[in-house]
Amino acid sequence: MDMLTARQGWGGAPPSVLIVEDDPAVRRSLLLLLRGRGFAAKAWSAADPALAEAARTAPDCLIVDYRLEGGDGIAMLASLRADGWQGPAILISAYGSTELGARATDAGFALILEKPLREHALIDAVTRLTRNGAPSPSH
Repeated sequence: MDMLTARQGWGGAPPSVLIVEDDPAVRRSLLLLLRGRGFAAKAWSAADPALAEAARTAPDCLIVDYRLEGGDGIAMLASLRADGWQGPAILISAYGSTELGARATDAGFALILEKPLREHALIDAVTRLTRNGAPSPSH
């Protein structure tokens, strides 16, 4: 076990996080932030390739933007749930509203974070959800 994993307190492989964000700068920032904290993160710019990745790897946590080209994060989570994935999900959006919050909660998101993201809030949430949240059924 490497030092980073040991420092983070994970007994085996670090939690896998699937990021879906269409803004290249935000996507890269999230990827670097999560990998720097010891998570096994992968990032995609659109829902379709991310759904294919999720079908192959069953991530421990999903972070998805609300507005995506050709769809949205709520529809993406609905598709994952229909395929049997039960892991925790975080919706990120620059367009937060009470209505969006209610839709996200109804869809099964554990948390909604507004952009610009506060790094510590995101890391705390992912850490909490991957340690205490419902693990993926395939794990």
